[in-house]
Amino acid sequence: MAGIHELLKTMVESEASDLHITTGLAPQIRIDGAIRPLDHPRLMPNDTKQLCYSILTDAQKRVLEEENELDLSFGVKGLARFRGNIFVQRGAGPFLRG
Repeated sequence: MAGIHELLKTMVESEASDLHITTGLAPQIRIDGAIRPLDHPRLMPNDTKQLCYSILTDAQKRVLEEENELDLSFGVKGLARFRGNIFVQRGAGPFLRG
């Protein structure tokens, strides 16, 4: 499974505006308003949690677990700065939109 930094790099290289991480689907990117799946296996609940948690601080993880939603920004050295929203849907694990 690709890590979040690899997925974000693919997003930037594809000139996509968004990356969507959703349980049960392959990661998707938005290009010119159209959502396109990446060549990647479908994500299981543990996969989405691992991808989302890999960019969070311990404090952000606590907020997400308490409120089931988190708005954040983060940078990937040498790539770009990103804004995102992570939310948890009951029984499906976390989702990342950013």
